[in-house]
Amino acid sequence: MIGRPTAVALIAAGVVLTATAMVLPWYSTVYAGNVEVVVRAWGTQVVNKPGDWPAGDLSPWYGLPVALTAALLVAGIWINRAALAGAAAQLGAVGITAVLLISERGHAVEQQGDFAIGYGLVFLAAGTLTALAGAIAVQREPA
Repeated sequence: MIGRPTAVALIAAGVVLTATAMVLPWYSTVYAGNVEVVVRAWGTQVVNKPGDWPAGDLSPWYGLPVALTAALLVAGIWINRAALAGAAAQLGAVGITAVLLISERGHAVEQQGDFAIGYGLVFLAAGTLTALAGAIAVQREPA
């Protein structure tokens, strides 16, 4: 059985990995004309933007639900069950993100474009699994 200090360290490592994921690119899509859209947790960056590109690039703020789950994870170090709620919520947020990514990848292929996963998603997946392991371990500790 994992001790409380190890469980708390796992939660902390998960939060650090999640925070790192929030600043790294999550994915990119390249369309015809060498236009590349790089998606991050807090918006998009369009590379080689053509003149007729729509104004006000729309982008989901993936970072908002993930930031809330990370806050729950941190609170779980002191508040019973908050870490487990945060880990479960983060798994849900990652699941929704995965569905959106599959959709975006399909759209890129349909447009004869290219799609690439960024390091941000790798860090997010690692952080989610690490935090989940820590949150479960904290709940197994005797009260």
